[in-house]
Amino acid sequence: MKSARTIIGFALVLALLGFGRAAAQGAAASVSILDFKYEPATLSVTAGTTVTWTNNGAAPHTVTAADGSWDSGNLDAGATFSKTFDTAASVAYYCKYHGAATGTGMAGTVEVTAAQAQPTAVPPTAAPAPSGPTPSISASNQPIVNGTITVASVVAAQDGWIAVHKMGPDGKMLLTPLAGLAPVKAGSSSNVVVKLDESFAAGAMLSPMLHIDAGTIGTYEFPGGPDTPVQVDGNVVVVSFTVTAAAAPAPPALPDTAGTAAPTIWVLAAALVLVGLGTLLLRRRRAA
Repeated sequence: MKSARTIIGFALVLALLGFGRAAAQGAAASVSILDFKYEPATLSVTAGTTVTWTNNGAAPHTVTAADGSWDSGNLDAGATFSKTFDTAASVAYYCKYHGAATGTGMAGTVEVTAAQAQPTAVPPTAAPAPSGPTPSISASNQPIVNGTITVASVVAAQDGWIAVHKMGPDGKMLLTPLAGLAPVKAGSSSNVVVKLDESFAAGAMLSPMLHIDAGTIGTYEFPGGPDTPVQVDGNVVVVSFTVTAAAAPAPPALPDTAGTAAPTIWVLAAALVLVGLGTLLLRRRRAA
């Protein structure tokens, strides 16, 4: 009986160990794909964890290994991609549309540790104090005038760009090609005029977006470059507006005949009176 109890107890221990191992191997984690960043950008998991990326942005993105060993392919809004990480490693990845394998632009990392390793506590750090004005951009519905639009106000923490994005046939914002581009200086700017590269009919939607100028100064480098969109509290600084119909030209002004007719008659009458008086005086002189 004692031997039977020992065997049953040993079997129970093995079952519990097996259950614990299965739970660890079946662990799951998630990453949210936002427009132009992954949240969180760095994810720490144990070996055997399955990570699922979900595109919660409006633009299409990818999840691509920096070493080219795996790729999610195109992920439209709402699409997901999952991958299980079985080996301890630091796995870098990026978005082929908005980042680079070197880690610039839209990129992230999955830190995979061995299953038995104990996680290392990371002390919290204070968020850095803001060093400049809070970036913002504003524009209202407007017609296109001489091939240009006007951004009412821009606040930029550093020199950058106003990149005007247009919508695709599916109604989603396109990152390329741009509808228009204009440089913007650090600080506050008003009534920034942006020249458009094409014409748009009334009802079209345009989205001016604030970008930094971080690479070759004076050269727009995005996507695939360092001139990434500006973000405030995780949100891209962008505004959308609708193109309205241009105002019809005013008809030419007609001559104001009603206001000038009366003065003209009085002038003629006065002239006739003067002529009559002159004739009368001339006759009197001759008679004398």
